[in-house]
Amino acid sequence: MERSFESWEKEVIRCIRCGSCQNVCPVFRELQAESTVARGRVKLIRGVITKDLSLTEGFISKMSLCLMCKACVANCPSGVKVDKLVEAARKEIVDQKGLSPLKKLIFRLILKNRWVFDTGMSTGRILQKLVFRPGPGGQGMLPRMPLGIDQRRLLSPLAPKPLKTMYPQVVKVLNPRLRVVFFTGCMINYIYTDTGRAVINVLNRLGIDVVIPKLQNCCGTPVRMNGDYETAREMARANIDVLLKEKADGVVVACGTCGLALKEEYAELLQDEPRYAERAKLLGKMVKDFTELVVSLGDFKENIGELPLKVTYHDPCHLVRGLKVKEQPREIIKQIPGVKFLEMKNPDTCCGSGGSFSLTHYELSMKINNRKVEDILQTGAEVVVTGCSACRMHILDGLHRQEVGMGVMHTAQLLEMAYDAKEGIPKGVNSFSQS
Repeated sequence: MERSFESWEKEVIRCIRCGSCQNVCPVFRELQAESTVARGRVKLIRGVITKDLSLTEGFISKMSLCLMCKACVANCPSGVKVDKLVEAARKEIVDQKGLSPLKKLIFRLILKNRWVFDTGMSTGRILQKLVFRPGPGGQGMLPRMPLGIDQRRLLSPLAPKPLKTMYPQVVKVLNPRLRVVFFTGCMINYIYTDTGRAVINVLNRLGIDVVIPKLQNCCGTPVRMNGDYETAREMARANIDVLLKEKADGVVVACGTCGLALKEEYAELLQDEPRYAERAKLLGKMVKDFTELVVSLGDFKENIGELPLKVTYHDPCHLVRGLKVKEQPREIIKQIPGVKFLEMKNPDTCCGSGGSFSLTHYELSMKINNRKVEDILQTGAEVVVTGCSACRMHILDGLHRQEVGMGVMHTAQLLEMAYDAKEGIPKGVNSFSQS
């Protein structure tokens, strides 16, 4: 039986209103409003559950002002699952009031339907120069007109070809030690194909066959986090069928958000469906972040060339607090000869992206991002490494606003550069600053 909104009352009463969440919430730090911190949201949600409050526009607005970064959850002495409570509230809003026409179009017509999504992205690839103008120095692109996106926002362009069309379904090596499925996610497939290429190249170098299912689609997280559980379940079932169809030793992700969806959230979404509940759990056991897999092999340190670079690392929220991947990226960075690793202050503080949060609350997201950029610049690093494409794009935007030309790349790309350096293949850091 699907969990009702009222059933969350036992969770909300666990909040002891101690204020620990105030110390870590990026939104509260900027707005200093009780209703925008975890304990304030929990109190509002409790009011709606007990019928003392209703789903007003004010309540809906407060529920939207959450990055879902899990910082409050990680620091709550009572273990209150604030992110799940906010998500449940958003679902209740959709159940009672429905989706906006725009979200209904995006979620149910475009994201859910792989062919429509692919076709839309192909069209966007052709028309993007009409809608966007080149950013400063040819870096990225800026909207020519609002179109629901702040005109100051620097975006990375759609790649000339989707990653899935650039490779056969199975990228093979001689005498493979493992066979893994690569879940690309949307941003790697359509925008940051350089990250996808690096993942494939590194895994091949380590003797791993890489399967890239053509029918995989969006993980569904944007849909679920906006409360559309019906569509999110459909997307979860479709991806489970596609990924488990392949005979493989594991499923590799290069995005913490996608990884968390596959590893844990599909099982939560489908727990009441006998056919898919166990399949979702099976998939979850197979999922590993790229850095987890690489470090677990042990011999990734062999044949690494020297990179004379100063590097800092940003922890994506869903990677560090969701998948609990923290040390593996750092171990990879530290093992590369010539690299000087410079840890930034508060490396796991949210960059302000939050998926669609940075679209709907751009000014606020950039205030949060400005703090992240300040921490980056204080390290004196030449390049920022991270494990999330959304973080990569948002940090690039922040660097652009402060007129800093610094490369931002995925951990897989840094490791690929190190392998290339051993083979004498040059690659400049600045090539990662705009695409």
